[in-house]
Amino acid sequence: MSVWRGQRGRERGSGRGIGRGSLREYGEGSGRGGGRGSGRAGRRGGRRGGGTSDPGGVGKARDQLEVNLGFTELQSLETKTCDEITLYLTSSQCFPAMEYLLKQQSVMEYRWIILIVSIVTKACDCSCSESLLKLLNLLPGSSFLNSHLRPYLSMLSSSGLSLVDLAVFLRNVIKIMNELLRRFPSCYADLPVSDLYCATRMLSDTGQLADGALVTEVDEIMKLRIEKAEELKRKEEEERQKRRKPRREGEIAKFTKYSLRLYFCLPIE
Repeated sequence: MSVWRGQRGRERGSGRGIGRGSLREYGEGSGRGGGRGSGRAGRRGGRRGGGTSDPGGVGKARDQLEVNLGFTELQSLETKTCDEITLYLTSSQCFPAMEYLLKQQSVMEYRWIILIVSIVTKACDCSCSESLLKLLNLLPGSSFLNSHLRPYLSMLSSSGLSLVDLAVFLRNVIKIMNELLRRFPSCYADLPVSDLYCATRMLSDTGQLADGALVTEVDEIMKLRIEKAEELKRKEEEERQKRRKPRREGEIAKFTKYSLRLYFCLPIE
C-alpha cells in the first residue's frame, strides 16, 4: 500500500507541475492542465485532466493543454518581446485559440481589433521567420481582416480615438499590410489596403492625422499592392505561354511531316 501511495504521489506531483507551470506566465490558462497524473490505473487522471496511465506520457499531456485566449491574456502579451509573443501564439497550446479568434464571425469590440493589430504588429519583428509565417498565414482571407478590420477602418474618423492613438493604429496596420503583401503576394485582393488608403485620406483631409508622413506610407503600400498584382498577372501569363508552347510545337511538327509526305508523294499516316 505504501508503495502505491508513493507512486501515486509522484505521478500527482508531476502532472500538476506541468499543468500550472506552462501557463502561469501568460495568464490563467485552462485550469490544472494535465491533471493529477495517472491516479488509480489511469482512471482518475484521465477523467480530471486528460492524464495518462503511462508515466512516459507526460509530453502528450502537455500537448493536450489548451489556452483560453481572453482579452486579459492577450493584453498581457504587450509586455513580452516579439519572439516571446510569436512563439507563444504559434505554440501547440495557443495556436488553436488564436486561429479561432481570427476566424470567428461574431461581432468584435473595437478594443479587441486595436489590441490584435498591436500584438500582431509587434510579432512582425520576430527573429523566427517560420513561426511568424505560421502566425501571419492566419490573416489572409480571415474574418478578422474582412469582417472586423475592414469596417473599422471605414469609420475611423468617428472612432473617438485620440490623434496619437489614431496614428499608432494606422502605422500598425500599415506594417501588417506590408508584411502580408511581401510574404503572400497572391493574397493582395483579400487585404483591406484600399480601405486603409481611403481612411487615411479622409483623416488627412479632415485634419485628424497627427503624422502627415502616414499618407506617404499608405501611398507606398498602394504602389506595392499594384506591383504585386502586376507581377502575379505577368507570372500567370508566362505560365500560360509555357503550357501553349509544347502544343504549338507539336502542331508545327505534325504539319511539317504532313507537308513533306505530300511533297514526296508518300502515303499519309
